[in-house]
Amino acid sequence: MIERVSTGIIGLDRLIEGGFVKNSVILVTGKTGTGKTLFCGSFLYAGALKGEKGIYISTEESEEAIVQDIQSTFKNWKFEEMVKKGLIKIASVKPVLLSPSEVEIAKLLKIYINSVLEYVERAVKENKVERVVIDSISMIENFLKDIYLARVGLSYMIDKLRELKVTSILTGTIEEGSEKLSGSGIVEFLVDAVIKLDFVPVSEEFQRTLTIRKMRRTNHSTLIHPFKITPDGIKVFGIEEIEKV
Repeated sequence: MIERVSTGIIGLDRLIEGGFVKNSVILVTGKTGTGKTLFCGSFLYAGALKGEKGIYISTEESEEAIVQDIQSTFKNWKFEEMVKKGLIKIASVKPVLLSPSEVEIAKLLKIYINSVLEYVERAVKENKVERVVIDSISMIENFLKDIYLARVGLSYMIDKLRELKVTSILTGTIEEGSEKLSGSGIVEFLVDAVIKLDFVPVSEEFQRTLTIRKMRRTNHSTLIHPFKITPDGIKVFGIEEIEKV
């Protein structure tokens, strides 16, 4: 029996046999503005409602901006309250890259990856964190132009998250016109699951879509599913629901 954890996305769990495989690493990817931050917030909030602690590590945004974005979108939630209670921890861990040398950048990013992982490990050991979000890996991908170094660095991060026995979401960014599922085109092969978010009008009613590109140990839907961002959360629709709208 495979143990699973709720995604926090309304309608998604039933498409993936009840939720994410516990202790797996999931890539949530898409172009800018497709809802990746809100997806991650939903995942952590679902855990907090059950008393499961989570941590949101941002490589780009401030703690305040993330909380405000999520709370202002999901107006019927108590996301900010969960943060104050300590059930959700928001942390901004931004790299400082001053050297133009590729060799120096590789060394600095190794230090940065270790600092992120040390932050997660400390949260797991001291606060019993069960859910982790790292938003995003694009910072790492953009600076590691060497494909071998990129693969080694990302593989090390993913393996360490599995060792910590936490269920993790990494976010990636798809560049305009790219066929890759991440900036490097590497991480999608290393993770356990890939969920792609798109902003493509399906009809007047639906503007965003979600596709489960892969999910190990799971009999999952392979269809393109429209979703809506509502005050109560993200809602994914099945084909039968679309026909009724």
